[in-house]
Amino acid sequence: MKFIQTGLIGLVLLFASACSKTDSTPTGGNNPGDTTNTGGGGGGGTTPTYYFSCKVNGVLQDFKAMTLIKDNPDDIKQVYLVGQISDTQLPNLLFTLNFKSPGWVDGLSFTLDENDFVNFAEYKTPTELVFKSKATPASANTGLRITFSKMILPMGQYAMGTFSGTLQLEENLNTVVITEGKFKCKFMN
Repeated sequence: MKFIQTGLIGLVLLFASACSKTDSTPTGGNNPGDTTNTGGGGGGGTTPTYYFSCKVNGVLQDFKAMTLIKDNPDDIKQVYLVGQISDTQLPNLLFTLNFKSPGWVDGLSFTLDENDFVNFAEYKTPTELVFKSKATPASANTGLRITFSKMILPMGQYAMGTFSGTLQLEENLNTVVITEGKFKCKFMN
């Protein structure tokens, strides 16, 4: 089982390094995914249709390379969500999430900490330190929480949501605090 899981994570990271999902649409709004053009004299910027970002210890990480993949499109048991600064650069953030009741629906949420042995998150720094939810003690103030506000399957095929919390090194008690996490990613399969 460990070999299969390692292989699937490798496949997800391969997809992450091969794909970047940032479509640009004119916008005048400040919300990611806002595709309205408010005019204003031609100086408008662009906002990606798909996005994945968070603050790590207060520093914004805008993951331009993102992957959202199902283990089996016909019978989804696991979903992998990966954000990476670019196709070739760290840091990255990986979520491995398993099916649970009520299924892949709007409002689905997970609390990832040392008590959750099947769902997890990992944040890998540019210096290759790996902070994990499995190393994070379970309490009301620790762990990482992810909530899917939208899960569109099979038509449209995307998911969006928010996440925040803490992850910890296995070797010691060092942690990273993740805040203001948000994503809207298209399923690759």
